[in-house]
Order: sequence, then C-alpha cells, then structure tokens
Amino acid sequence: MIASVHRLYMAQRLFSRPVSVRSCLFSSTSTPIVAPGVSESQVSDELRELLKAGWVLDQPRSGIEKSYYFKTYTKCQDFFNTVAIRSKAKNHHSTMIIKAGSVHVHWTTHHPRGLTLLDTLMARYCDEQSASIGTVDQNQSKKCHPAPA
Repeated sequence: MIASVHRLYMAQRLFSRPVSVRSCLFSSTSTPIVAPGVSESQVSDELRELLKAGWVLDQPRSGIEKSYYFKTYTKCQDFFNTVAIRSKAKNHHSTMIIKAGSVHVHWTTHHPRGLTLLDTLMARYCDEQSASIGTVDQNQSKKCHPAPA
C-alpha cells in the first residue's frame, strides 16, 4: 500500500511541474519542449542540425532519439560502453537499448524537463563515436538467426 501511494505521489509530482513549450522554426506538430531556463535559440539551432543527421523528436517532443546499426554485436557493445563512459563523466544519462546489430539512443533532460544543450551535446557525441566505430546500413547490420539444427 505504501509503495503504491509513493508511486502515485511521485507521478503527480513529476507531471505537475510546469513545462515550457516554446515556439521555434519547427512545424506546430513537432515543436520541441525546451527545458525552462535554457536558451531556446541555441537548442533550436543544435536540434535543427541533429534532425538533418537522422535524429527525431520523441513522442512527447521533450527528447531526441536515433538508432545506430553495426556489423557486429561487439561494435554495438563498444558504442554502448563509449557513450556510457561519457554519460557518467557528464552526469547525463540516456536510455539505450542494445540489440544484436543496433543501439537505440534516447536523450532527454528530466530536471528541468525538456531538451537542453546537454542533450544535443551528447547526441553529437553519439554521432562522432558511431562514425569512429563504424556504422552500417540497417540491412547490413548483425541479425539474430535461429541456431542451426
């Protein structure tokens, strides 16, 4: 009972915080949510470049995400670990989903909620490291196949 009350309290607290939705040069359906106190123009400029590089706004528009494809699972792990080490150094952690031939990365800031320059900085870092490790097209990435009988 106490655990469920605590979860409810935390959910109310999380979703009752003010969120600043700022306009910028994006369509009305894809206007990003920029964290309060953050330079809207700087985030918008950075975001514009990231969108050209294959990043997309997430569904609530308060984060960005991208999938990277690699030839081997080891390269996926190398990329994951490289990003994790930088995340720890910057004290800014993404959500990463690793599969046999891909790593999906999602950046957002939780406090204050919305996009920040740290999200865009880390997204650029991901692009740099993925290029260094060597990405491939999705159809060339490692796939899981059934084990031979």
